[in-house]
Amino acid sequence: MSQQHQSSIALSLDTPVSSLAGIGPKRAQALAERGIASIGDLIAHLPARYQDWRERTPIDELKHGMVAVFEGELSKLDERPMRGRRWRRLATAWLAIDGKRIRVVWFNLPAYMRGYMPGGHRVLVRGRISASQDGGLELAHPDVISLTDGFPRPIRPVYRLPAAVGQRLFETIVARVLPEAAQLVPNSVPDDLRADAMTVGDALRYLHQPPDDADPAALQAGDSPAHRALAFDELFAFELALAIEQRRSQQRAGAAFISEPTLTKKFAAKLSFALTRSQQQAIKEIGEDLERATQMNRLLMGDVGSGKTVVAFWAALRAVESGYQAAMMAPTELLAEQHFRSFNRMCAGLAVRVALLTGRIAGYEREAVVEGLARGEIEVVFGTQAVIQQKVRVARLGLGIIDEQHRFGVFDRARLKALGATANVLMMTATPIPRSLAMSLFGNLSVSFLDELPPGRTPIATQLRAESESACIYEELRDEIARGGRIYYVVPLIEGEDDEAKSVANTASRLSKSIGEARIATLHGRMRSAEKDRAMRAFRDGALDLLVSTTVVEVGIDVPEASVIVIAAAERYGLAQLHQLRGRVGRGSAPSRCILVASDDADESSLARLQVMQRALTGREVAEADLTLRGPGDLLGARQTGALPLKFVHLLRDVRMIENARVMADQCLTRDPSLDSPPSRGARMAVRKMLTQGFSLGDVG
Repeated sequence: MSQQHQSSIALSLDTPVSSLAGIGPKRAQALAERGIASIGDLIAHLPARYQDWRERTPIDELKHGMVAVFEGELSKLDERPMRGRRWRRLATAWLAIDGKRIRVVWFNLPAYMRGYMPGGHRVLVRGRISASQDGGLELAHPDVISLTDGFPRPIRPVYRLPAAVGQRLFETIVARVLPEAAQLVPNSVPDDLRADAMTVGDALRYLHQPPDDADPAALQAGDSPAHRALAFDELFAFELALAIEQRRSQQRAGAAFISEPTLTKKFAAKLSFALTRSQQQAIKEIGEDLERATQMNRLLMGDVGSGKTVVAFWAALRAVESGYQAAMMAPTELLAEQHFRSFNRMCAGLAVRVALLTGRIAGYEREAVVEGLARGEIEVVFGTQAVIQQKVRVARLGLGIIDEQHRFGVFDRARLKALGATANVLMMTATPIPRSLAMSLFGNLSVSFLDELPPGRTPIATQLRAESESACIYEELRDEIARGGRIYYVVPLIEGEDDEAKSVANTASRLSKSIGEARIATLHGRMRSAEKDRAMRAFRDGALDLLVSTTVVEVGIDVPEASVIVIAAAERYGLAQLHQLRGRVGRGSAPSRCILVASDDADESSLARLQVMQRALTGREVAEADLTLRGPGDLLGARQTGALPLKFVHLLRDVRMIENARVMADQCLTRDPSLDSPPSRGARMAVRKMLTQGFSLGDVG
């Protein structure tokens, strides 16, 4: 498509990037895989970093490793195939600067440079100083800008892009569409509430094309006025959506549990341990919710092993003694089965009619469970997504409980709630999120916290080891098995996609040779459900000593005899996921260890991050460290339906901004509850977009 033809097309934020000159099908596909499918996506893709081209570096002050900017005359490029790598092109030139010169080298010449620089061009160059073969200094792989058409912008953006789309092409396309497209982006915050803050369009223009007086350090840190404007606009829409959902929830009729606490009192008296203070507080908060005639929508957050299940069992019994049924849904069959067995053990003698409903339950047995739920005869059902199948009906569902709720999509949660029009909802998660942040973010939910471990839980020692120490680690595992312990060995790959040594099969084979008589099996996501269940059951029941697995064991079952977990290539995981994996051990009385094995090629920043795991023992500590290091993108471990759609917010730094956004959202709804007025148009559009994305952890309505 010609430039002239393109300019005649009226742009909208929904215009496909494939309609732009320079973006053919392959580049469009590559961009789409990065979430850049439309003009709106394009201008919302902010630079990952910035280059400051303003300071010129005196050639006499050069030092190895420094980044330098020069203005000078570039001699003609000399290209030749590299020795031993003839498919790569070595290019050299000399840059003359005020009577002195420095050698410039590219070990693989960028495509835009080929045929672009005849001798004698006046240029700006920016790159890192390195040592040359003759012992001097040279400029390696610099960016080059010809000054034929004048000086470029002094602060230049650098984008994170697919290989098929070059920096210069992307920068050119953004510059071409930005003036018109930025005017089309609506502001979530109404004009009279926004006061003097930048509009979203102005903020986007500022970040893609920083003015000459912009602060590069603030841009680099994501703390410029434009970054803050985008973050607040996004937070306002998010908090507005939460406030709307909260108001709707407060108006929904819910099953009120007001009967005498007969079963729950007997349950508490039967427990062989004392409830922690935080468990008692959570039960108090849930109990007060359940007595109201409006639906409970509560999130129970607790570290691995903090006792969430006991609280959930109490809530289920509260439903039963009030004449209702309860359903508890877990993400795996093994976890559902574990809850079923634990409930039967802990509630023995209470005469509660309980059933299990998973994909393994079939034929007459399944029909009996389905009929029992429909007639109200089964009072508590434990299961997987089988509970929300079309043919399942629950006569008097008063409480739906969702364990590891972030592993279910918004629609799964909605289907569970649809089983009972007035059913209360209790969601549980072990995903570590700081308390202050959870209270700020999840404004549409009531939140309870379990922030202490039950007495008797053994602390887990965390060790950081190098891949080169594998032989010593294997010896330690052999001794652990001899003492009767069981071991998880977590690897990143099912097959050797990029490192055969870290695949499940190769690791299992290597361990079999190194640990002699150990009984070893494998577990990974490509196995059939029945195969995975067999492996986990064998490990749980003591038929296996060592289970080599991918992260599918992250949500597993209690194996009190599991005393060691080894996590290979630990630098590949986020801290929150490492903490979840670490929680697979330490569930019995024996001392437990988590061995983090760093790959030999792990860089310093990765090793520093793993050292944090040795110090961060609680979920709260891990959550704060993980958010500081990684930001909000993977708050829930992986982007998915129901994950937070916050692109511009720095969750820890912007807690005050979150609070301010909520206050402003309440003001907006107070004066315009339906968001129908013209000033609320942008807010209405933003909320609609948030809702279509499944905006919150608890939106089940």
